[in-house]
Amino acid sequence: MGLPRLVPYLRGLLGVVAVLVAVLLGLLVDVLLLVPGLLLAYVITGTAWQWSGWVPSPVQIPTPWVAMGLALLASLVPALVDYLALRVLRLP
Repeated sequence: MGLPRLVPYLRGLLGVVAVLVAVLLGLLVDVLLLVPGLLLAYVITGTAWQWSGWVPSPVQIPTPWVAMGLALLASLVPALVDYLALRVLRLP
């Protein structure tokens, strides 16, 4: 098995690795955008918050429905950025 026979396999492997790196970078950006989304959700709902580590957290534990609303609002920021990125890149 010579090198010319391995070239298509190496190109395919490189393509798979490139797609995996692109997906992981997209997920990393989404995770980093959750913090501003959470801050925005706290401001919109008027929930008092504090820094208690890496992620801002509410001063008092919210009820389940409020927590679900906060999570929905916080997840809209990465979703909007992903949508705009796909439109700018003209991907389907």
